[in-house]
Amino acid sequence: MPGHLLRRCHQIAVAVFLDECQAFDLTPPQYVSLAALATHGPLDKATLGGVAALDRTTVAVVIKNLQDRAFVSTRASEEDRRATLNEITAQGLTILKAVQDHAERAQERMLAPLTRRERDELVRLLGKMARENNLLSRAPQRGHRPSAVL
Repeated sequence: MPGHLLRRCHQIAVAVFLDECQAFDLTPPQYVSLAALATHGPLDKATLGGVAALDRTTVAVVIKNLQDRAFVSTRASEEDRRATLNEITAQGLTILKAVQDHAERAQERMLAPLTRRERDELVRLLGKMARENNLLSRAPQRGHRPSAVL
């Protein structure tokens, strides 16, 4: 069944990521959140969840853990004082840069059994499935306008 195979591949992907990135003690959701904040600049939790395709509870836990490690700081939005923005810190950028090669190596390990052509086809098909079924997710990915503050 495709659903079972996708679940198994996800389990394997997480295991390989954790193995490759164990020295940094980052989970895949923490990594993708840091990358989103580095790319888009300061974001509130709801927007971060949309950009990273993470549900509200996961975003809250991820941000708390990243704050505890001084990788993310929070501040009130200048545009809306009720909104809290999460921003990657210099320490967060340092860890993100340090883990980058390891995260890429994890992707290579995951795809190692496939030829280059099969890899390209798999990524294309998974991208199509994710895009076409996005709204079926409990945490659909939503776009974000680029931030002027990077």
